[in-house]
Amino acid sequence: MVKCISKCTLFSVFFAVFLNPLSCMGLTADEQYTVSLCEKLSGGIVNVTSTAVALESYSDPVPHKGSGSGFILDHLGHILTNHHVISDVYSIEVVLSSGCKWPARLVGTDGETDLAILELRAPEKELESLVPMQLAATKPAIGQKVFALGNPFGTGYTVSQGVISTIERSISRPDNGRIVHGVIQTDIGINSGTSGGPLVDSSGRVVGINTLIFSPSKHIPGVGFAISFETVEWVASQIISRGYVARAWLGADLQNVTPALAKLLDLPVEKGAIITDVTHGGPAHRAGIKGGKKELRLGNRLYPVGGDIIVAIDGEEVESDIAAIRILLTKEPEEEVMVSIYRGERLKRLKVRLGKKP
Repeated sequence: MVKCISKCTLFSVFFAVFLNPLSCMGLTADEQYTVSLCEKLSGGIVNVTSTAVALESYSDPVPHKGSGSGFILDHLGHILTNHHVISDVYSIEVVLSSGCKWPARLVGTDGETDLAILELRAPEKELESLVPMQLAATKPAIGQKVFALGNPFGTGYTVSQGVISTIERSISRPDNGRIVHGVIQTDIGINSGTSGGPLVDSSGRVVGINTLIFSPSKHIPGVGFAISFETVEWVASQIISRGYVARAWLGADLQNVTPALAKLLDLPVEKGAIITDVTHGGPAHRAGIKGGKKELRLGNRLYPVGGDIIVAIDGEEVESDIAAIRILLTKEPEEEVMVSIYRGERLKRLKVRLGKKP
């Protein structure tokens, strides 16, 4: 019996070693899982270049403008990357994880979110062997572990680990001043080479696309930003189906209403989106929606006073400025919507014909 147990034990150890060689490397169970996950996902990460890649000392490739990462969306060869990665639309080259290089055409870009869709020009057999990434189905949570994946130089796959610092950020882009909503902030520093790669959760699903555009200095150590998967999904579907993104436009600037702000300004509601300004001649202006007439300064903060407060669009409750924007993203230009507003203590409903965002 002793000999039998001894042989079984030896066999079990032998079997475990060859089935799971990572255990012999001194890795914890969590590290083993992470290594396996990253190996599995590596096939979906690509390098994108539209200019030549320079070589500096020690033969290290250095990404200049027109170089970054991207990831595969489907077996049709659609690849998602950042708009700023593309500097020459006539010389786009994609390097797959296998090392194979193929030309790609630009399907379309969205300057609003700095996203671009490419289409790989490769044989059908190559397209069938692609490894598409899967988008997440639920929002990430603050403190959740995430991984920033990339192929910055076309010479290999890189992984950085961190956590979600915050979600639902709204940030002004330094290049054109446009506001991008629903941005994810992480503690992973994003550099120009990994920009365009996916931010994935522990299950390997894409929660966002890493981007560099929000840092005026082009790099802030320990801070990274990603466009959320919800925005990615919507923009990608628009570009693939139309070649461009058509956004409905209200023609009004919004600010979030919070209970604290409502108490401070004596507002009739504690949630909603207050109109701070309207574009003259725009959809909101034509419908009679009014912006703030003046500003109230308290300390170092300025608060709009007197503007209408949106509380619903087409019967769907608006709890914040982000909620209003999300509802508008589901609408088409020239579509009519019913906007419920508070003007002072009075609730009004106004019909607005949306425009096309300039």
